[in-house]
Amino acid sequence: MKRIAKDRILERLIQNSRAWLLRNVILPLGDMALGHPMMKRLRFLEEAQWWSAERLQTYRDCLLQSTIKISYKEVPFYRELMDRAGIRPDDVRYPDNLKRLPIVTKAMLRAKYPYGCTRSTGRKTHESATSGSTGTNFYVLEDNETAAWYCASFMLALEWAGWTVGERHLQTGMNLNRSLERKLKDAFLRCHYVSAFDLSDARLDQSLNLLDKRGIQHLWGYPGSLYYLACRAIKQGWNRPLRSVVTWGDNLYPHYRKTIERAFATRVFDTYGCGEGMQISAQCGYDNTYHIHALDVIVEFLDDEGAPVRDGQPGNIVVTRLHPGAMPLIRYRIGDVGMAGNGRRCRCGRGYDVMESIQGRDSDVVMTPAGNRLIVHFFTGILEHFPEIDSFQVIQETIDALVVRIVPTEQVSVESRQRIVSALQEKGATGIDIEIELVDEIPLMPGGKRRFVVNKVMNSRDQNGSLRATEAEASNAGNK
Repeated sequence: MKRIAKDRILERLIQNSRAWLLRNVILPLGDMALGHPMMKRLRFLEEAQWWSAERLQTYRDCLLQSTIKISYKEVPFYRELMDRAGIRPDDVRYPDNLKRLPIVTKAMLRAKYPYGCTRSTGRKTHESATSGSTGTNFYVLEDNETAAWYCASFMLALEWAGWTVGERHLQTGMNLNRSLERKLKDAFLRCHYVSAFDLSDARLDQSLNLLDKRGIQHLWGYPGSLYYLACRAIKQGWNRPLRSVVTWGDNLYPHYRKTIERAFATRVFDTYGCGEGMQISAQCGYDNTYHIHALDVIVEFLDDEGAPVRDGQPGNIVVTRLHPGAMPLIRYRIGDVGMAGNGRRCRCGRGYDVMESIQGRDSDVVMTPAGNRLIVHFFTGILEHFPEIDSFQVIQETIDALVVRIVPTEQVSVESRQRIVSALQEKGATGIDIEIELVDEIPLMPGGKRRFVVNKVMNSRDQNGSLRATEAEASNAGNK
Protein backbone atom coordinates (compact mmCIF):
# COMPACT_ATOMS: atom_id res chain seq x y z
CA MET A 1 0.00 0.00 0.00
CA LYS A 2 2.83 2.38 0.85
CA ARG A 3 4.46 1.63 -2.51
CA ILE A 4 1.21 2.42 -4.33
CA ALA A 5 0.87 5.68 -2.40
CA LYS A 6 4.46 6.64 -3.25
CA ASP A 7 3.88 5.85 -6.93
CA ARG A 8 0.81 8.04 -6.98
CA ILE A 9 2.66 10.90 -5.31
CA LEU A 10 5.49 10.57 -7.83
CA GLU A 11 3.05 10.46 -10.71
CA ARG A 12 1.34 13.63 -9.42
CA LEU A 13 4.69 15.40 -9.04
CA ILE A 14 5.61 14.49 -12.63
CA GLN A 15 2.23 15.72 -13.89
CA ASN A 16 2.52 18.99 -11.95
CA SER A 17 6.04 19.55 -13.32
CA ARG A 18 4.87 18.80 -16.86
CA ALA A 19 1.91 21.17 -16.49
CA TRP A 20 4.14 23.96 -15.15
CA LEU A 21 6.62 23.52 -18.00
CA LEU A 22 3.87 23.55 -20.63
CA ARG A 23 2.04 26.56 -19.18
CA ASN A 24 5.09 28.68 -18.44
CA VAL A 25 7.67 27.71 -21.07
CA ILE A 26 6.65 25.51 -24.00
CA LEU A 27 3.20 26.90 -24.87
CA PRO A 28 4.20 30.57 -24.40
CA LEU A 29 7.21 29.99 -26.68
CA GLY A 30 4.89 28.39 -29.24
CA ASP A 31 2.57 31.37 -28.99
CA MET A 32 5.47 33.74 -29.64
CA ALA A 33 6.56 31.76 -32.68
CA LEU A 34 3.05 31.70 -34.15
CA GLY A 35 1.93 35.17 -33.12
CA HIS A 36 -0.83 33.36 -31.26
CA PRO A 37 -1.26 34.76 -27.70
CA MET A 38 -3.39 31.91 -26.36
CA MET A 39 -1.70 31.47 -23.00
CA LYS A 40 -1.75 35.19 -22.24
CA ARG A 41 -5.46 35.23 -22.99
CA LEU A 42 -6.07 32.09 -20.93
CA ARG A 43 -4.39 33.57 -17.87
CA PHE A 44 -6.56 36.66 -18.23
CA LEU A 45 -9.74 34.57 -18.50
CA GLU A 46 -8.79 32.40 -15.52
CA GLU A 47 -8.83 35.57 -13.41
CA ALA A 48 -11.70 37.39 -15.13
CA GLN A 49 -14.16 34.49 -14.74
CA TRP A 50 -14.37 35.34 -11.03
CA TRP A 51 -15.00 39.05 -11.55
CA SER A 52 -18.33 40.43 -10.43
CA ALA A 53 -21.09 40.60 -13.03
CA GLU A 54 -20.84 44.39 -13.00
CA ARG A 55 -17.11 44.40 -13.72
CA LEU A 56 -17.56 41.86 -16.51
CA GLN A 57 -20.32 43.96 -18.06
CA THR A 58 -18.20 47.11 -17.99
CA TYR A 59 -15.27 45.36 -19.67
CA ARG A 60 -17.61 43.70 -22.18
CA ASP A 61 -19.14 47.06 -23.12
CA CYS A 62 -15.67 48.47 -23.86
CA LEU A 63 -14.94 45.52 -26.13
CA LEU A 64 -18.27 46.01 -27.90
CA GLN A 65 -17.65 49.71 -28.52
CA SER A 66 -14.18 49.02 -29.89
CA THR A 67 -15.46 46.25 -32.18
CA ILE A 68 -18.24 48.46 -33.58
CA LYS A 69 -15.89 51.38 -34.26
CA ILE A 70 -13.24 49.25 -35.95
CA SER A 71 -15.82 47.42 -38.05
CA TYR A 72 -17.42 50.66 -39.20
CA LYS A 73 -14.10 52.26 -40.06
CA GLU A 74 -12.38 49.33 -41.76
CA VAL A 75 -15.07 46.99 -43.14
CA PRO A 76 -17.25 48.24 -46.03
CA PHE A 77 -20.02 45.74 -45.33
CA TYR A 78 -20.68 47.03 -41.82
CA ARG A 79 -20.20 50.66 -42.78
CA GLU A 80 -22.85 50.31 -45.50
CA LEU A 81 -25.12 48.38 -43.14
CA MET A 82 -24.92 51.01 -40.41
CA ASP A 83 -25.22 53.93 -42.81
CA ARG A 84 -28.41 52.48 -44.30
CA ALA A 85 -29.80 52.04 -40.78
CA GLY A 86 -28.84 55.62 -39.86
CA ILE A 87 -26.57 54.38 -37.08
CA ARG A 88 -23.24 55.87 -36.06
CA PRO A 89 -20.62 53.86 -34.12
CA ASP A 90 -21.18 55.92 -30.95
CA ASP A 91 -24.85 54.87 -31.01
CA VAL A 92 -23.88 51.30 -30.11
CA ARG A 93 -22.40 51.33 -26.64
CA TYR A 94 -24.29 48.58 -24.83
CA PRO A 95 -25.76 45.20 -25.84
CA ASP A 96 -29.29 46.60 -25.85
CA ASN A 97 -28.22 49.08 -28.59
CA LEU A 98 -27.45 46.20 -30.95
CA LYS A 99 -31.14 45.76 -31.77
CA ARG A 100 -30.90 48.94 -33.87
CA LEU A 101 -28.63 47.07 -36.30
CA PRO A 102 -29.90 44.55 -38.88
CA ILE A 103 -29.33 40.85 -38.28
CA VAL A 104 -26.50 39.50 -40.45
CA THR A 105 -26.85 36.17 -42.22
CA LYS A 106 -24.42 33.82 -43.93
CA ALA A 107 -25.93 34.77 -47.29
CA MET A 108 -25.22 38.47 -46.69
CA LEU A 109 -21.59 37.82 -45.78
CA ARG A 110 -21.05 35.35 -48.60
CA ALA A 111 -22.20 37.96 -51.10
CA LYS A 112 -19.49 40.36 -49.83
CA TYR A 113 -16.70 37.86 -49.17
CA PRO A 114 -13.81 38.39 -49.13
CA TYR A 115 -13.13 42.03 -49.95
CA GLY A 116 -16.28 43.66 -48.65
CA CYS A 117 -16.47 42.02 -45.22
CA THR A 118 -12.84 41.55 -44.16
CA ARG A 119 -10.06 43.82 -42.94
CA SER A 120 -6.29 43.78 -42.65
CA THR A 121 -5.03 43.15 -39.12
CA GLY A 122 -1.33 42.98 -39.90
CA ARG A 123 -1.33 39.37 -38.72
CA LYS A 124 -1.11 36.07 -40.51
CA THR A 125 -4.52 34.97 -41.76
CA HIS A 126 -6.05 31.79 -43.08
CA GLU A 127 -9.37 30.88 -44.66
CA SER A 128 -11.61 28.44 -42.84
CA ALA A 129 -14.52 26.56 -44.38
CA THR A 130 -17.43 25.70 -42.16
CA SER A 131 -20.85 24.24 -42.63
CA GLY A 132 -21.67 22.94 -39.15
CA SER A 133 -24.75 20.78 -39.59
CA THR A 134 -26.50 23.05 -42.09
CA GLY A 135 -25.05 21.51 -45.23
CA THR A 136 -24.20 24.96 -46.61
CA ASN A 137 -20.55 25.87 -47.11
CA PHE A 138 -19.43 29.19 -45.65
CA TYR A 139 -15.95 30.70 -45.62
CA VAL A 140 -14.46 32.99 -42.99
CA LEU A 141 -11.11 34.73 -42.80
CA GLU A 142 -9.37 34.31 -39.48
CA ASP A 143 -6.16 35.69 -38.01
CA ASN A 144 -3.97 34.16 -35.32
CA GLU A 145 -5.15 36.51 -32.60
CA THR A 146 -8.77 35.50 -33.16
CA ALA A 147 -7.72 31.85 -33.02
CA ALA A 148 -5.94 32.55 -29.74
CA TRP A 149 -9.11 34.01 -28.24
CA TYR A 150 -11.34 31.05 -28.97
CA CYS A 151 -8.59 28.51 -28.15
CA ALA A 152 -8.13 30.16 -24.75
CA SER A 153 -11.85 30.04 -24.01
CA PHE A 154 -11.95 26.39 -25.02
CA MET A 155 -8.96 25.66 -22.75
CA LEU A 156 -10.83 27.39 -19.93
CA ALA A 157 -13.84 25.12 -20.53
CA LEU A 158 -11.56 22.07 -20.40
CA GLU A 159 -10.28 23.27 -17.05
CA TRP A 160 -13.89 23.52 -15.84
CA ALA A 161 -14.20 19.83 -16.71
CA GLY A 162 -11.21 19.01 -14.50
CA TRP A 163 -8.51 18.64 -17.15
CA THR A 164 -5.03 19.98 -16.48
CA VAL A 165 -2.78 20.91 -19.38
CA GLY A 166 -0.53 17.97 -20.25
CA GLU A 167 -2.85 15.23 -19.01
CA ARG A 168 -3.45 12.45 -21.50
CA HIS A 169 -6.75 12.56 -23.35
CA LEU A 170 -8.46 10.74 -26.20
CA GLN A 171 -10.10 12.95 -28.81
CA THR A 172 -12.38 11.98 -31.67
CA GLY A 173 -12.15 14.26 -34.67
CA MET A 174 -12.12 14.80 -38.41
CA ASN A 175 -8.61 16.11 -39.13
CA LEU A 176 -6.89 12.76 -39.43
CA ASN A 177 -4.14 14.08 -41.70
CA ARG A 178 -2.42 15.99 -38.93
CA SER A 179 -0.31 18.97 -39.97
CA LEU A 180 3.09 19.49 -38.33
CA GLU A 181 1.59 22.10 -36.02
CA ARG A 182 -1.21 19.72 -34.98
CA LYS A 183 1.22 16.84 -34.49
CA LEU A 184 3.33 18.99 -32.19
CA LYS A 185 0.23 20.03 -30.29
CA ASP A 186 -0.82 16.40 -29.91
CA ALA A 187 2.63 15.39 -28.70
CA PHE A 188 3.04 18.19 -26.14
CA LEU A 189 -0.51 17.99 -24.79
CA ARG A 190 -0.50 14.16 -24.96
CA CYS A 191 -3.55 13.97 -27.20
CA HIS A 192 -4.44 10.59 -28.71
CA TYR A 193 -6.43 11.48 -31.81
CA VAL A 194 -8.85 8.98 -33.34
CA SER A 195 -11.43 9.10 -36.11
CA ALA A 196 -14.95 10.37 -35.56
CA PHE A 197 -15.73 8.97 -39.01
CA ASP A 198 -15.15 5.29 -38.39
CA LEU A 199 -17.51 4.12 -35.66
CA SER A 200 -17.48 0.44 -36.52
CA ASP A 201 -17.31 -1.97 -33.60
CA ALA A 202 -13.68 -2.83 -34.41
CA ARG A 203 -12.62 0.81 -34.27
CA LEU A 204 -14.59 1.45 -31.12
CA ASP A 205 -12.86 -1.51 -29.48
CA GLN A 206 -9.49 -0.05 -30.47
CA SER A 207 -10.39 3.23 -28.78
CA LEU A 208 -11.46 1.45 -25.60
CA ASN A 209 -8.22 -0.52 -25.59
CA LEU A 210 -6.28 2.71 -26.03
CA LEU A 211 -8.03 4.24 -23.03
CA ASP A 212 -6.96 1.21 -21.00
CA LYS A 213 -3.44 0.82 -22.34
CA ARG A 214 -2.50 4.47 -21.83
CA GLY A 215 -4.42 5.01 -18.62
CA ILE A 216 -6.32 7.88 -20.25
CA GLN A 217 -8.83 9.61 -17.97
CA HIS A 218 -10.22 12.35 -20.23
CA LEU A 219 -12.36 11.79 -23.32
CA TRP A 220 -13.33 14.53 -25.81
CA GLY A 221 -15.19 14.70 -29.09
CA TYR A 222 -18.45 14.84 -31.00
CA PRO A 223 -21.46 13.66 -28.96
CA GLY A 224 -22.49 11.11 -31.59
CA SER A 225 -19.08 9.46 -31.71
CA LEU A 226 -18.77 9.32 -27.91
CA TYR A 227 -22.31 7.97 -27.60
CA TYR A 228 -21.52 4.99 -29.80
CA LEU A 229 -18.24 4.46 -27.95
CA ALA A 230 -20.24 4.43 -24.71
CA CYS A 231 -22.76 1.94 -26.12
CA ARG A 232 -19.88 -0.31 -27.13
CA ALA A 233 -18.23 0.04 -23.72
CA ILE A 234 -21.41 -1.01 -21.94
CA LYS A 235 -21.99 -3.92 -24.29
CA GLN A 236 -18.40 -5.13 -23.83
CA GLY A 237 -18.51 -4.74 -20.06
CA TRP A 238 -15.84 -2.03 -20.13
CA ASN A 239 -16.17 -0.31 -16.76
CA ARG A 240 -13.14 1.84 -15.93
CA PRO A 241 -14.32 5.25 -14.67
CA LEU A 242 -12.96 8.37 -16.40
CA ARG A 243 -12.46 11.76 -14.82
CA SER A 244 -14.22 13.80 -17.50
CA VAL A 245 -15.94 13.71 -20.86
CA VAL A 246 -16.14 16.89 -22.96
CA THR A 247 -18.37 17.21 -26.03
CA TRP A 248 -18.70 19.74 -28.82
CA GLY A 249 -19.82 20.29 -32.40
CA ASP A 250 -23.27 18.70 -32.39
CA ASN A 251 -26.36 18.13 -30.26
CA LEU A 252 -25.80 16.40 -26.95
CA TYR A 253 -29.15 14.63 -26.78
CA PRO A 254 -30.40 13.54 -23.33
CA HIS A 255 -30.02 9.85 -24.20
CA TYR A 256 -26.47 10.54 -25.41
CA ARG A 257 -25.60 12.15 -22.07
CA LYS A 258 -27.27 9.41 -20.04
CA THR A 259 -25.51 6.61 -21.89
CA ILE A 260 -22.07 8.29 -21.87
CA GLU A 261 -22.26 9.08 -18.17
CA ARG A 262 -23.36 5.55 -17.36
CA ALA A 263 -20.61 3.99 -19.44
CA PHE A 264 -17.74 6.10 -18.14
CA ALA A 265 -19.03 6.89 -14.63
CA THR A 266 -18.40 10.61 -14.95
CA ARG A 267 -20.17 13.81 -15.88
CA VAL A 268 -20.38 15.06 -19.46
CA PHE A 269 -19.33 18.69 -19.94
CA ASP A 270 -20.85 20.07 -23.12
CA THR A 271 -19.37 23.06 -24.96
CA TYR A 272 -20.91 25.24 -27.65
CA GLY A 273 -19.02 27.13 -30.33
CA CYS A 274 -19.07 27.63 -34.06
CA GLY A 275 -16.54 27.18 -36.84
CA GLU A 276 -16.70 30.88 -37.62
CA GLY A 277 -14.16 31.49 -34.84
CA MET A 278 -16.10 31.68 -31.58
CA GLN A 279 -16.48 29.77 -28.36
CA ILE A 280 -19.94 30.74 -27.15
CA SER A 281 -20.67 28.82 -23.97
CA ALA A 282 -19.77 25.78 -21.89
CA GLN A 283 -20.93 23.83 -18.87
CA CYS A 284 -19.05 24.11 -15.58
CA GLY A 285 -20.49 20.97 -13.98
CA TYR A 286 -22.64 22.51 -11.25
CA ASP A 287 -25.81 22.52 -13.33
CA ASN A 288 -26.73 21.62 -16.89
CA THR A 289 -26.82 25.29 -17.87
CA TYR A 290 -24.13 26.85 -20.06
CA HIS A 291 -21.89 29.77 -19.08
CA ILE A 292 -21.76 32.32 -21.89
CA HIS A 293 -18.17 33.39 -22.55
CA ALA A 294 -19.00 36.96 -21.59
CA LEU A 295 -15.72 38.49 -22.80
CA ASP A 296 -15.88 36.72 -26.16
CA VAL A 297 -19.47 37.11 -27.34
CA ILE A 298 -22.80 38.78 -26.78
CA VAL A 299 -25.69 36.36 -27.35
CA GLU A 300 -29.25 37.32 -28.28
CA PHE A 301 -32.26 34.96 -28.39
CA LEU A 302 -34.71 36.23 -30.99
CA ASP A 303 -37.93 35.14 -32.64
CA ASP A 304 -38.33 34.86 -36.41
CA GLU A 305 -39.16 38.58 -36.62
CA GLY A 306 -35.98 39.55 -34.77
CA ALA A 307 -37.61 40.46 -31.45
CA PRO A 308 -36.39 39.04 -28.12
CA VAL A 309 -38.29 35.91 -27.13
CA ARG A 310 -40.26 35.69 -23.89
CA ASP A 311 -38.70 34.17 -20.79
CA GLY A 312 -38.60 30.40 -21.01
CA GLN A 313 -39.07 30.34 -24.77
CA PRO A 314 -36.45 29.10 -27.28
CA GLY A 315 -35.10 31.62 -29.75
CA ASN A 316 -32.81 31.95 -32.72
CA ILE A 317 -29.24 32.46 -31.52
CA VAL A 318 -27.64 35.69 -32.78
CA VAL A 319 -24.08 36.45 -31.70
CA THR A 320 -21.72 39.41 -31.74
CA ARG A 321 -18.06 38.48 -31.38
CA LEU A 322 -16.26 40.95 -29.10
CA HIS A 323 -13.10 40.85 -31.17
CA PRO A 324 -13.20 42.15 -34.75
CA GLY A 325 -10.37 40.01 -36.11
CA ALA A 326 -9.94 39.75 -39.84
CA MET A 327 -13.67 39.24 -40.39
CA PRO A 328 -15.95 40.89 -37.81
CA LEU A 329 -19.20 39.14 -36.92
CA ILE A 330 -21.86 41.49 -35.54
CA ARG A 331 -25.43 40.33 -34.91
CA TYR A 332 -24.61 37.19 -36.83
CA ARG A 333 -27.37 34.59 -36.99
CA ILE A 334 -25.72 31.20 -36.60
CA GLY A 335 -28.75 29.08 -37.44
CA ASP A 336 -29.09 27.41 -34.04
CA VAL A 337 -31.86 27.62 -31.48
CA GLY A 338 -31.34 27.98 -27.73
CA MET A 339 -32.89 29.25 -24.53
CA ALA A 340 -31.63 32.16 -22.44
CA GLY A 341 -30.92 31.98 -18.73
CA ASN A 342 -32.88 35.20 -18.10
CA GLY A 343 -30.34 36.71 -15.73
CA ARG A 344 -29.95 33.62 -13.56
CA ARG A 345 -26.54 33.00 -12.02
CA CYS A 346 -24.83 29.64 -11.58
CA ARG A 347 -24.06 28.54 -8.04
CA CYS A 348 -20.40 28.02 -9.01
CA GLY A 349 -19.87 31.75 -8.36
CA ARG A 350 -18.65 32.81 -11.81
CA GLY A 351 -19.94 36.17 -13.00
CA TYR A 352 -20.87 34.92 -16.48
CA ASP A 353 -24.47 34.92 -17.68
CA VAL A 354 -25.89 31.51 -18.46
CA MET A 355 -28.03 30.02 -21.19
CA GLU A 356 -30.40 27.23 -20.25
CA SER A 357 -30.03 25.00 -23.28
CA ILE A 358 -28.88 24.61 -26.87
CA GLN A 359 -31.44 22.86 -29.00
CA GLY A 360 -29.28 22.90 -32.10
CA ARG A 361 -30.49 21.51 -35.39
CA ASP A 362 -32.34 18.34 -36.22
CA SER A 363 -29.96 15.74 -37.58
CA ASP A 364 -29.73 12.02 -38.12
CA VAL A 365 -27.22 9.20 -38.41
CA VAL A 366 -26.50 7.08 -41.48
CA MET A 367 -25.82 3.39 -40.88
CA THR A 368 -23.60 1.47 -43.32
CA PRO A 369 -24.03 -2.22 -44.21
CA ALA A 370 -20.76 -2.95 -42.38
CA GLY A 371 -22.11 -1.48 -39.16
CA ASN A 372 -20.35 1.90 -39.28
CA ARG A 373 -22.31 4.94 -38.10
CA LEU A 374 -21.88 8.21 -39.97
CA ILE A 375 -22.73 11.21 -37.83
CA VAL A 376 -23.42 14.74 -39.06
CA HIS A 377 -19.83 15.90 -39.14
CA PHE A 378 -18.70 12.96 -41.25
CA PHE A 379 -20.43 14.61 -44.21
CA THR A 380 -19.74 18.27 -43.43
CA GLY A 381 -16.08 17.53 -42.69
CA ILE A 382 -15.64 16.10 -46.19
CA LEU A 383 -18.00 18.05 -48.44
CA GLU A 384 -17.07 21.49 -47.14
CA HIS A 385 -13.76 21.11 -48.97
CA PHE A 386 -15.42 20.96 -52.39
CA PRO A 387 -15.77 24.56 -53.63
CA GLU A 388 -18.24 23.48 -56.32
CA ILE A 389 -20.75 22.64 -53.56
CA ASP A 390 -22.94 25.46 -52.26
CA SER A 391 -25.16 23.34 -50.03
CA PHE A 392 -26.16 19.72 -49.74
CA GLN A 393 -28.46 17.19 -48.15
CA VAL A 394 -27.90 13.47 -47.56
CA ILE A 395 -30.78 11.04 -47.93
CA GLN A 396 -30.48 7.38 -46.95
CA GLU A 397 -32.97 5.53 -49.13
CA THR A 398 -31.93 2.00 -48.14
CA ILE A 399 -29.21 0.48 -45.99
CA ASP A 400 -26.89 0.36 -49.00
CA ALA A 401 -27.91 3.48 -50.93
CA LEU A 402 -27.47 7.21 -50.39
CA VAL A 403 -28.55 10.19 -52.43
CA VAL A 404 -26.47 13.33 -51.96
CA ARG A 405 -28.40 16.36 -53.16
CA ILE A 406 -26.09 19.18 -54.17
CA VAL A 407 -26.84 22.81 -54.93
CA PRO A 408 -23.78 23.69 -57.04
CA THR A 409 -21.83 26.93 -57.12
CA GLU A 410 -20.56 26.05 -60.58
CA GLN A 411 -20.84 23.26 -63.08
CA VAL A 412 -20.19 19.91 -61.43
CA SER A 413 -18.31 17.70 -63.85
CA VAL A 414 -18.42 13.93 -64.01
CA GLU A 415 -14.92 13.94 -62.53
CA SER A 416 -16.08 16.10 -59.62
CA ARG A 417 -18.94 13.73 -58.90
CA GLN A 418 -16.54 10.81 -58.87
CA ARG A 419 -14.20 12.65 -56.47
CA ILE A 420 -17.09 13.41 -54.11
CA VAL A 421 -18.29 9.80 -54.12
CA SER A 422 -14.74 8.47 -53.69
CA ALA A 423 -14.04 10.82 -50.76
CA LEU A 424 -17.18 9.68 -48.93
CA GLN A 425 -16.54 6.00 -49.58
CA GLU A 426 -12.86 6.14 -48.69
CA LYS A 427 -13.56 7.91 -45.40
CA GLY A 428 -16.22 5.52 -44.18
CA ALA A 429 -19.31 5.23 -46.40
CA THR A 430 -18.20 1.80 -47.55
CA GLY A 431 -20.59 -0.69 -49.12
CA ILE A 432 -23.01 2.06 -50.08
CA ASP A 433 -24.03 3.15 -53.57
CA ILE A 434 -23.88 6.94 -53.64
CA GLU A 435 -25.86 8.92 -56.18
CA ILE A 436 -25.15 12.61 -56.75
CA GLU A 437 -28.26 14.62 -57.55
CA LEU A 438 -27.93 18.25 -58.64
CA VAL A 439 -30.81 20.45 -57.47
CA ASP A 440 -31.66 24.14 -57.50
CA GLU A 441 -32.45 24.24 -53.78
CA ILE A 442 -32.73 22.05 -50.71
CA PRO A 443 -36.41 21.85 -49.75
CA LEU A 444 -37.60 22.68 -46.27
CA MET A 445 -39.18 19.98 -44.14
CA PRO A 446 -42.62 20.40 -42.54
CA GLY A 447 -42.25 22.96 -39.80
CA GLY A 448 -39.75 25.02 -41.78
CA LYS A 449 -36.59 23.13 -40.83
CA ARG A 450 -33.89 22.21 -43.33
CA ARG A 451 -32.81 18.67 -42.50
CA PHE A 452 -29.18 17.87 -43.16
CA VAL A 453 -29.64 14.10 -43.13
CA VAL A 454 -32.92 12.40 -43.99
CA ASN A 455 -32.95 8.72 -43.06
CA LYS A 456 -35.72 6.75 -44.78
CA VAL A 457 -34.53 3.33 -43.70
CA MET A 458 -37.08 1.61 -41.46
CA ASN A 459 -37.16 -1.75 -39.69
CA SER A 460 -33.71 -2.91 -40.82
CA ARG A 461 -30.07 -2.38 -39.76
CA ASP A 462 -30.58 1.35 -39.37
CA GLN A 463 -31.66 3.83 -36.74
CA ASN A 464 -34.82 1.87 -36.03
CA GLY A 465 -33.11 -1.50 -36.03
CA SER A 466 -29.46 -1.85 -35.15
CA LEU A 467 -29.17 1.48 -33.36
CA ARG A 468 -32.19 0.81 -31.21
CA ALA A 469 -30.92 -2.69 -30.60
CA THR A 470 -27.57 -1.19 -29.60
CA GLU A 471 -29.29 1.07 -27.07
CA ALA A 472 -31.31 -1.87 -25.73
CA GLU A 473 -28.17 -3.99 -25.41
CA ALA A 474 -26.38 -1.15 -23.67
CA SER A 475 -29.27 -0.72 -21.26
CA ASN A 476 -29.40 -4.43 -20.48
CA ALA A 477 -25.64 -4.57 -20.00
CA GLY A 478 -25.81 -1.63 -17.64
CA ASN A 479 -28.43 -3.39 -15.52
CA LYS A 480 -26.38 -6.55 -15.02
